[in-house]
Amino acid sequence: MRIEDELRALEPFRRALPSTEKRLFDDLLTGVRNRRTAGGMLPSHEVWKPMLLSMIVEVMAHNQKLQQRIDALEHNGLGGHERDDS
Repeated sequence: MRIEDELRALEPFRRALPSTEKRLFDDLLTGVRNRRTAGGMLPSHEVWKPMLLSMIVEVMAHNQKLQQRIDALEHNGLGGHERDDS
């Protein structure tokens, strides 16, 4: 329940965000909730470490989905130009 308490404590921060960013922030918090089991594998005295790691994984998962969509578009000739991976 400590993580949920910390997430609730972030509500004033969430309220101050522009509406377009509230949804993004909510997605990060959902990612934390979805990864509670993994977070439970870390020492319980540090609540923020598993929360931040979960948020990073959430962002990386989203980026991976976007990259897969880009790769599919490029593979189908819809990308318009070659991707520069340098």
